Amino acid sequence: MKRQWGWGVLGALGLGFVAVRLNGKLRPKPMPVNIERFFLTNPLRVSYFGYRDALRLAGDLKGLRVLEVGVGVGVILEEIAKRVGDSGQAFGVDVQSDAVAITEQRLSQGGLMSRTGLATANALEMPWTDQSMNRVIMVAMLGEIPSAHRVEALKEAGRVLNEGGKLVITEFWPDPHYIPLSRMVGLLREAGFGIVDIHQKPLLYSISAKRER
Repeated sequence: MKRQWGWGVLGALGLGFVAVRLNGKLRPKPMPVNIERFFLTNPLRVSYFGYRDALRLAGDLKGLRVLEVGVGVGVILEEIAKRVGDSGQAFGVDVQSDAVAITEQRLSQGGLMSRTGLATANALEMPWTDQSMNRVIMVAMLGEIPSAHRVEALKEAGRVLNEGGKLVITEFWPDPHYIPLSRMVGLLREAGFGIVDIHQKPLLYSISAKRER
C-alpha cells in the first residue's frame, strides 16, 4: 500500500511538472513574484545555480554600467551592484512593479541604492539611451516573452549596449520557460549578435555575445 501511495505521489508530481512546463511554453509570461522568490532564494537551488553561474561570462564589472533585464526579486542585481563598485552603476528593469519594489527594498537594505537605477518597463522598449551600457544580463527571462517578440527583445538589448559591450544570457532547466542552447544561438544570430563564449554544466548554460550589426 505504501509503495502504491509513493508511486501515486511521484506520478502526481510528474504530471504537475509537465503541466507547468507546457503552460510556460504555450503562455509565456513573467513568473509571479512569490513563486520567483521561492525558487531564486531556495538554498538547494542557490547551491547549484547562484549568481556566480549567472555572471561567469560577464567578466570584471568594476566601474561598468551594467543592466539586468528582468530583475525578479533582485538576487542577481544585488550582486551586480556590489561588483560594479562605487565607480560603476547597476541598472535593473522588470515589467512587474511589485518585483521592482522588492528589488528596491533589497538594495536599500544592502546600502546599494546610490549606485543603482530601477525601472518598471517592458523589455521591448527600455528607458535607456542607445549604447549606454557595457553589459546587459538576462537570467532565465527571455522565454517569458512570447516567441514572436524574442528577437525584438534581443535587438533592444543590443540597442543599449555600447561598442564592445557584451550580452550575457543564462538559462537553467527545469525553468518552465527554458530555451535550449541551440535555439538561443539561433535567436542571437537572428538579432545580429555574434557568439563570444559558452559555459555549460548539467541543466544550465551561460552564453555571451556581442553585436555584429
